[in-house]
Amino acid sequence: MRCVRVWFHKTGPIRYISHLDLMRTMTRAIRRSRIPLWYTEGFNPHPYMTFALPLSLGMQSECESMDIRIEGEMENGEICRALQGVMPEGITITDIKDPVLDPKFIAAARFRVSFHNAADPSALLQNAREMLSGDSLVVQKLGKKGHKKVMKEIDLLQSLQSYELRLEGETPVLDLVLPAGSVNNVNPALLCDEILKLDPGAYYVITRKQLLTKDMEPFA
Repeated sequence: MRCVRVWFHKTGPIRYISHLDLMRTMTRAIRRSRIPLWYTEGFNPHPYMTFALPLSLGMQSECESMDIRIEGEMENGEICRALQGVMPEGITITDIKDPVLDPKFIAAARFRVSFHNAADPSALLQNAREMLSGDSLVVQKLGKKGHKKVMKEIDLLQSLQSYELRLEGETPVLDLVLPAGSVNNVNPALLCDEILKLDPGAYYVITRKQLLTKDMEPFA
């Protein structure tokens, strides 16, 4: 038995399925692929499957990873080809590798946000730049206090580790790095919702591009 890390993209309409539905989808696909998946022992055996950092509903990603355990001597290239042939539209297997880091080492994530249907893309870009260069941007965020869920105030500008705003044609684009992981996690949608207040007719698409360690090295 050995552990392998499955890297995949999750893009398009399938970004609207929940993490639980994604787990079911991947379980069915792996069974169809006929790779020698390892199952837990006991009364109710189930496949070992863990995701590094579950994706928020509505967000797409080019850096999703899932760890599974397999039996036998099947090579990573064979596993990749087998899975590529059974995935639904919107999920693309990009690589199979042996895990290097534990997901607990994830400390940040790099995102790309594109804003669409803006009344004046240049004005939205300029106003967003002024917002992000301010002294603070305090919003309400759902958090935990003990075992209870409570609303907490956070300053998004203090959490924003880096960013770049630009126009790609007529589309305002924001590249940013925010804390991510089990210790501290900031959803980029909090910031994007504030930017949309500058142009309520616009909408955004968030793509997670990369998972990072505390040293800003790629998670592998």
